[in-house]
Amino acid sequence: MSDYRDVMGAMRVTGRMRGVLGRAAVVIAAAVAVVMMSPGSACACTCVPREPAAVVKDSSAVVFGTPVSVDRDGTTLRYRVDVRQSYKQRVPQTITVVTSSSSAACGVPLDVGEERLLVLGGSAGGAAPSEGEWGASLCDNTANLSLGDAVLYAGPSIEPYSDSDDREPQPIVIGAFVAIAALVAVPGAIMWWRVRQRRAGPQSDD
Repeated sequence: MSDYRDVMGAMRVTGRMRGVLGRAAVVIAAAVAVVMMSPGSACACTCVPREPAAVVKDSSAVVFGTPVSVDRDGTTLRYRVDVRQSYKQRVPQTITVVTSSSSAACGVPLDVGEERLLVLGGSAGGAAPSEGEWGASLCDNTANLSLGDAVLYAGPSIEPYSDSDDREPQPIVIGAFVAIAALVAVPGAIMWWRVRQRRAGPQSDD
C-alpha cells in the first residue's frame, strides 16, 4: 500500500508540473506573437551601409541648415528648414523637408533649432513630397557625413537664393554669353560694313 500511495503521489505532482509548464508555454507563445506582430519589428527600416561618396552621389542636394518648425499630417512630417549653405545644387533660403514620422518606416527625426547637415532627394520613408518639397530618409542621413565630405564629394558650398531671386543663377550665365556674342559680332559687323562700302563706291562715268 505504501508503494501504491507513493506512485499515486508522484503522478499527481507530475500532472501539476505539466499544467504549470503548459500554461508557461502558452504565455511565452503569446509574447512572441505580440513581438512578431508589432509594427516596429515587422516593418523595421533596413539600411544598406554606404560610403559618404555614394550617399552624396545619389542625393539631389546636401544642405547645412536649421529646422525651425514642423507640421504633422498623419504619419508625415513637414519641416521648415532655414538653409545656410547648400552643396551639389543651389536651393532656396527656406525649404520644406518631408519625411515619415516613424523611424521604422525610415523617417529621419530632426530636432527643431539644431543646425545640421541634411541629405535630400531620397525616399521620404513612405511620405510623398509635393512639388517644391524635398524628401529625406533615415538611411541617407546615417552615413556620418561631415561638412568636409560634402565639400570633397559635392564641391564648394553654394549660397542659397531668396524668394525674389530666380531659381537658378542665370543672370551671370546670360551676361557672360552676351559679352562673348558681342566680341564676335562687332568685328563681323565692321567687316561687313567695309565690304559694302567698297561695293557701293563711286563708279566712273561713261
